Amino acid sequence: MLALPASRADLLCAVQHAILPLMVNVSVILRFFDRSFIIKLLMLALLYSLVPLSEIFLLIYLGGIIGNYLTLALAASTGLIGMLFALLEFQKNLSLLKQKIKDGIYPGMEFITLTGVLAGGLLLLTPGFITDLLGFSLFIPIIRNSAGKFFISKTKDSFKEIYEYLKLYDL
Repeated sequence: MLALPASRADLLCAVQHAILPLMVNVSVILRFFDRSFIIKLLMLALLYSLVPLSEIFLLIYLGGIIGNYLTLALAASTGLIGMLFALLEFQKNLSLLKQKIKDGIYPGMEFITLTGVLAGGLLLLTPGFITDLLGFSLFIPIIRNSAGKFFISKTKDSFKEIYEYLKLYDL
């Protein structure tokens, strides 16, 4: 049986608990109709379709020139060598990050470097020559730092929370 609220305050509280979640859901739904969100979503879909198509085209083109097996071996070896390089770079920068955290210094530059190294590693993990070229370019310090700074500027508060969290634990 449904119990009626005893006072106006109880009624107001019940209405807030019933309507407020609906308002949040409506605001999330309305965000999908925002013009800038739709444009960003379409650009992302275009990127996700153009990069694999260009990779396939380049693999077929190079396969016709130097042979299919050599092309596949070259694509696999650049990815493996790049991942090895990314792992070594990641371990080096991770040790620097741990040392700065132990010293009580905010490791902003190390977060930037690790962000670039992780993005480069992900691109190197993706098969193909174009993504390998982009991944290797992120190991050039100027390009890596500018890409890392862009990403960090979007998520600065998250990295400060990670820093505070990591300070609590003995690394």
